[in-house]
Amino acid sequence: MSFMLNNRSARVITLASGKGGVGKTNIAVNLSLALSRLRRRSMLVDCDLGLANAAIMMGLQASDTIEDVVDGSLSLDEIVVDGPDAVFVIPGASGGASSPRLDEAARRRLGDAFRPHVRSLDYVIVDTATGAAPDTLELVANSDMILLVVSPEPTAFMDAYATAKRLTLDHGAKEISLVANMVDSESAGRDLFRRFNDVAARFLPTELRFMGSVPRDEHVRAAVMRKRCCIQAFPDAPASLALGRLARTLDFLDIPATRGGARFFGMEALLGAH
Repeated sequence: MSFMLNNRSARVITLASGKGGVGKTNIAVNLSLALSRLRRRSMLVDCDLGLANAAIMMGLQASDTIEDVVDGSLSLDEIVVDGPDAVFVIPGASGGASSPRLDEAARRRLGDAFRPHVRSLDYVIVDTATGAAPDTLELVANSDMILLVVSPEPTAFMDAYATAKRLTLDHGAKEISLVANMVDSESAGRDLFRRFNDVAARFLPTELRFMGSVPRDEHVRAAVMRKRCCIQAFPDAPASLALGRLARTLDFLDIPATRGGARFFGMEALLGAH
């Protein structure tokens, strides 16, 4: 098992947030593109099986989605879409009559689909559904890195803390990285992290790491309306520059591969079985 982990180049970074409207998907989309621009082999996976919009933000249209992999009707290679700047995109599902669960069986099917690509990618950026469903939190907790997006709005702050609490106490997350989004300045982002860390340090047995800030920037909304990534449509915008710094900070880290159980759709469990 350790040999297989050490030979897995792909690092799985899963984004989470306490509530909608904090810019989680926007960060996932732009981060995957920024990493690709660093000449890293980057894949964006939209794991929302009900209200997905990551591919839409990139201006991509897809008739086949990750739901087709979950139900076993299509392979990963059959649904992957070529995004801008050589990003591979796995579209999420939207508008279905029901939202299938990402339970352990579904994650194992996805693991089987992803297994051939564990050495052909550097980063797998996973955007998850908004909210704190147990299946979603299990997926988040079992990634190589948890990236929790928090904004200054009071209810968003408290919902992000509630998500961190459940990830830690219910799913055993030992380390959570934070991105402060839609802040007025870098110093405001650091202050937001300090306040979050002060609360978490009193009650949660987890280590928090500050990854940086993304400022409030009207270019982000303008890019969404154009169905383009902000760093693509407005490369010199404050948010684009911050997202580029976030990608470089992330790429500088030595992110270890996690092991065991149903890690990343069962990837390691399946590797150990072959």
